[in-house]
Amino acid sequence: MADKLIGSLIYDNHPIPKKSRALKERLKVPVAIALVLIFISGITYKFANYREERRVRQFMEAIESGQYDLAYQQWDADARYTMKDFLQDWGKDGYYTKGMHQARVIDSNGRGGAVIVYVAIDSLKSPVAFRVDKETLKLSFSPISKYPSP
Repeated sequence: MADKLIGSLIYDNHPIPKKSRALKERLKVPVAIALVLIFISGITYKFANYREERRVRQFMEAIESGQYDLAYQQWDADARYTMKDFLQDWGKDGYYTKGMHQARVIDSNGRGGAVIVYVAIDSLKSPVAFRVDKETLKLSFSPISKYPSP
């Protein structure tokens, strides 16, 4: 004979229902998973363009310390953009560096095979946008910027 699904209520021969857990207990695991995913997403966003941002920091450190040859080597220069042109832009009293004391990377965005890195220079009103090639890590001015040109 088949087992009875419900026992007799008169003779106390019935299964005792499980107590349901409190809402706080039921939400612990999903909330913990959500917090871990948010943390991992934040870390990924922060370090997604780390190599390119580091290259721009190295470039700005070379400019600040007066190592213009090293900085020019990191620049994606062709025959049209000579060292003389580079020094007019980034030299001691260049267009971007005149009165500069500090420069820092404030943002970056990936664009296909390149990353656009934004650098805030204390002597300029708006950040300068650099285009960093992902393969060669060479720098150049970015044609696209979400800030107005300085």
